[in-house]
Amino acid sequence: MSRGGWRRRTRRRPYRDSLVGLALLLPCLVVVLLFFAYPLIGVFVRSVSDPAPGISNYVEIFSSRAFRNILRLTVEVSLLTTVGCLVLGFPVAWYITTLEKRRAQLFLVLSTAPLWVAILARLYAWTVILGRRGLINDSLAAMGLVQEPLDLLFNTRAILIGMIHVMLPFMILVLYSSMSGVDESLVESADSLGARPRQTFVRIYLPLISPGLIAGSLLVLIMSMGFFILPAVLGGGGDITIPIYVQTQIRLFKWGIASAMSMILLIVTLALFALLTKVFDPKSVVVGGSRR
Repeated sequence: MSRGGWRRRTRRRPYRDSLVGLALLLPCLVVVLLFFAYPLIGVFVRSVSDPAPGISNYVEIFSSRAFRNILRLTVEVSLLTTVGCLVLGFPVAWYITTLEKRRAQLFLVLSTAPLWVAILARLYAWTVILGRRGLINDSLAAMGLVQEPLDLLFNTRAILIGMIHVMLPFMILVLYSSMSGVDESLVESADSLGARPRQTFVRIYLPLISPGLIAGSLLVLIMSMGFFILPAVLGGGGDITIPIYVQTQIRLFKWGIASAMSMILLIVTLALFALLTKVFDPKSVVVGGSRR
């Protein structure tokens, strides 16, 4: 083959590869456009056109003090759930990484066991445990520690307990995946060079697992922002989050307000995502002993 023909052939390869890649991505793109982008555009259009064209729905929402309280509660519960899952999931994931392979697999299965049970069954179990005549109140009364039943159900505390219980397995799985990939020789080298355990943890181990911390936190935060059934059951109607408020507006056939609230929830979620990725920049963390 002549040199000119070889050059023309090599020039065609990137174009051909791009076409093959586009063909492979096309089914996924169609699904995303049909089942995500198109409905999302429809929700936005309805938010600025129902009942009248304009931004009256957004003005009405932001001028309401009740909405500001709902937004604050939604963000607060989601952030507290994320922190709670981090605090509880970190030591569990670390302990699993210290076990031998078979025992680690067993503990992973046990940590994900709640995912095998339907969420409604788990929520009903919490109503039995936290109720005024539930397991906790009956146990405290039997020990003479309380005279009147404690209000453990149908409040923000109950929502946090339920959300942490639901989201904790996801945090454990993500953290374990990150921790199990840490090169132990780096930690051992720091110890042999005289670093204190606290210094080794802060300056070596923590940067190595930063991608897992960021990914787990974002996963829990984003999923918590959109929870509906859990706050509705454990909150008892007193603690209203944005998804509950959207469902209420739909029942009243206020589609414009419901659509505007949905768009606000999406914007707030994306803003929190951008803020966390800005503060904890994944590109600046140390992975595998090298800065990326």
